[in-house]
Formats: sequence, structure tokens, C-alpha cells
Amino acid sequence: MAARHRAVLDQYRDAEGEVIEEKLREYDDARITTAIEASDHLDTVRNRLAHLLGPPAPSPFTLTFAGQERYAGEAPRSFVVNAMNLDDAARILAGLPSWHEWYLADAGAPDGRGADIIYLPEQSHPGLPTRGEYVDLRDEQEAAALPSTGVTRTSRARLSVPVTALPLAPAPASPAARTSH
Repeated sequence: MAARHRAVLDQYRDAEGEVIEEKLREYDDARITTAIEASDHLDTVRNRLAHLLGPPAPSPFTLTFAGQERYAGEAPRSFVVNAMNLDDAARILAGLPSWHEWYLADAGAPDGRGADIIYLPEQSHPGLPTRGEYVDLRDEQEAAALPSTGVTRTSRARLSVPVTALPLAPAPASPAARTSH
């Protein structure tokens, strides 16, 4: 395309490459036409690339919270969901039944004044935790996103989520994986 455009514009130039004064109007028209063609081609290429690449896929994010277990010297609880970023992960986590069950069962304050949990941003990050156990809610998340197929969210999670040998008590509503790593 560049060579063809150059050839179209060269017919309006002299031997030194300068635009011939008498052909300036035709040169400007040809320049506009070739620029529009190039722009249209660039739009087509960009649209094809956008279609091929598509939006980025969600990836695992770890969100870590310390509930009442911290008073007993236990490790905080990490939850894994698929998301686009940490804010998206927090929003998704807040909508999952297992998170709500843990929040109500493990995080309630002994004095009844509400939840006693602390979000640990320094332990929350993209990817899976590198050590310890975590509650893998990705299958529960996927099941919650599926259209109604007669398979309940809980039964879907029970069928597909492996549980490690020593889960932390109490177990969530759906036995989301607690995977050692």
C-alpha cells in the first residue's frame, strides 16, 4: 500500500521530489484520498487484532483476611477467585455463599458487635498463594455464573472441587478446595 500511495503521489512531483506548482490541487486531493485509504486499512487491522486477542481473561487472585483465628495464633484465611484485578476479586468474593458463611461463622465478634475481620492487603495479590492453605472458590464462582441447568451451585462445587486432607474448620457451605502448596 505504501508503494502504491507513493507512486500515486509521485506523479505530481518533479525530479527533485518537489510538488509541481500547477498540480498542487490534484496532489492535495490524492494525498487526502491515500490518507483515508491508509486510515481505513489501519482500522481494519486494529479491529481484526482486537477480535483475535479479545479481552484479557480473568486470572486467579488471592484475598487474605484474619478473623477470630488470629487470637488463637492461627494463620489468616486466604480465598482465591478468578478476576481482572484485586478490586474485581473483592467484589466477586463478596457475592459467593462460602465467603458469607465464613464471614458469619468465623468472623463474628465475640461481643456480638459485628464482624471481627481484618483485610490483609500485604498478603492479597494476583495469583495463587505460594505457601500455606487457601480456600479455592473458583469452581463455586464458575458454578454461580452458569445459567440454570438443573445442577445446583453446591452440587456443582462438590463434584469438581478437591479438598485437602486437613481442611480448616468450619468447612464452608460448599466444600471449596483448601489446597496446600
